[in-house]
Amino acid sequence: MEILLINPPNIPFSESELLIEPIDILGIGTYLQEQKHKVNFLDMDCRKLNCDDLTKYINNIFMPDIAVISYDYHIPLHTDKALKNISKICTLLKENNIKIIMIGKTVTYNPNIIKEINFDIGIIGEVENTIIQVLEENSNLENVKGIVFQKGNEIIINSSNQEKCNLEELPIPDRDLVDLKDYIEVRSILTSRGCINKCDFCPTYNYWGAWRGKSAKRVVEEIEYLVKNYNSKKIIFLDDNATADNNRMKQISNIILEKKIDVRLGCLASINTYDKETFELMHKAGFRWIHFGIETGSQKVLEANNKSFDIEYAKSIIKEVKRIGFRVRTSFIFDLPTTKHEDMQKTIKFILDTEPDEIRGHFLSLRLGTTIYNNLSKKNKLPIQYIHSNKPLLENSEYTNSELLQDIDILVNELEKRDYKIVRNVKEWEDLEKLRNKDGKIKFLSFCPSRYGIDWEI
Repeated sequence: MEILLINPPNIPFSESELLIEPIDILGIGTYLQEQKHKVNFLDMDCRKLNCDDLTKYINNIFMPDIAVISYDYHIPLHTDKALKNISKICTLLKENNIKIIMIGKTVTYNPNIIKEINFDIGIIGEVENTIIQVLEENSNLENVKGIVFQKGNEIIINSSNQEKCNLEELPIPDRDLVDLKDYIEVRSILTSRGCINKCDFCPTYNYWGAWRGKSAKRVVEEIEYLVKNYNSKKIIFLDDNATADNNRMKQISNIILEKKIDVRLGCLASINTYDKETFELMHKAGFRWIHFGIETGSQKVLEANNKSFDIEYAKSIIKEVKRIGFRVRTSFIFDLPTTKHEDMQKTIKFILDTEPDEIRGHFLSLRLGTTIYNNLSKKNKLPIQYIHSNKPLLENSEYTNSELLQDIDILVNELEKRDYKIVRNVKEWEDLEKLRNKDGKIKFLSFCPSRYGIDWEI
C-alpha cells in the first residue's frame, strides 16, 4: 500500500530557524516501511506549502492510497488555527479518492472533530498497533479498537486499544524520508514514552501512560547511527522525561564512553529524578544541555497544579547542575491557576537566585487531555487547542492580566541588568551572535519557542 505522511502547515508557518525533523512522524513512517508499505513524507509546514502545492504534489510526484495527517502527536508545534488548513487538506485528498487517517491528541480527546475536519479514520491514542489493524481491516473497522470513523451519518467511536507498543522493537527512524538540510543542525531522538509525573497542565501521562523506555543498548545504537551516517554533532532527546530511570541513563552514558562516541547531547528532565552521580556521568559522556520544567517559584502553586518537588531543593539542583558543566534551561508558566502577585514574586526570586542559562517564559497552554483543560472547559467555552500564546488567555480577578504583565516587566528589567537577552520573536534566532553578551555568553529569556543546540560545544 502507498502511504503519504503529512505534517500539516502551521498558522503561521513555523520558523525554519527553530525546526528540527519531526521525529515522531518519521518513526511512524519507518514502522510502516517495515510492514512493507511504500511511504513518502511531506512536511508542509517546513516547506511552507499550502493546499495548491499539495495538489501539485499528489498529481505529479506521489499518488497514495492513504494519507496520514499528524496533529499534536508527540511534539506540539501546531496552533489551533492549523485545523483550518487540515480541513482543506482533507477535502482535497478526498477529491482525489485518497483515504485519510488522522492521529494525535486532538482526535483522541475530541473524536467528534471528525465532523468538522472530515477525515475517514481517527486513531485514538498510540498509533503503531492500531494503524496496522486499520490497514488490515480496511472494510471491517468495527473490529478495530481505538478508532473513530463515520458510518453513514453516524459517528462510531470504538473502545480504546489498551495494547502498548513495544518500544524495543521499533526500528530506528529513517531520516532519509526527509531532507535534513531543511532543519537545524540538531538531530532528535525519542527513547521513551509517558511520564512518572501527572501535572495538571500536561497531557503526557494521560495520553501515553506511565513511563517506559527503550533499553540503553537500543538508544546508543540510534545515537551511533546518527553520528556515523549523518555526521551528527548534536542530538536532543525529545522524551518528556529522559532521566526517569537513572540506571538506564547511566548505562547509556557508559556505553557512549566505551564506544568513544564524540557527540553533544541534550535532554528534558524532571527535578524529582535528579541524581548527582548520574548527571556527572552524563556530562562525561557528552551531555551538555538539560531542561527542567520548573513552571513556578511558588510551592503553593506547584502543589495546586499537581507538580511535586521542593522549591528550595530545585534551586540547589540547578546551581549544582551548572557547576557540573551543563547549560541549563528552565521553563515557567506565569499564569498557572491559583497564581497571585505574591506567587509571581516568588517566581521572579527563583529565577534571579538560580540564573539559568536559558529561560522559557510561557503563558498557559490549554491542551486537550489535561486536567486543567477538562476543569476549565466545564466553565468556559474553550478552543479545541490553545498553544504558544503570547498573552494570558483567562482573566484572574484576584491577579489581573495587567498586574501579571507588570510583574513580568519587572523580571525582564532585572534580567537585562544581568546581561540577559529578551527574545520575543523567533526571527531573532537567525543570528545567534547578536544574542551574545559582553562576556561572549548567550543568556536569554524567551517568550517564543526557543532554539536548541546553543553553545553545546562547551
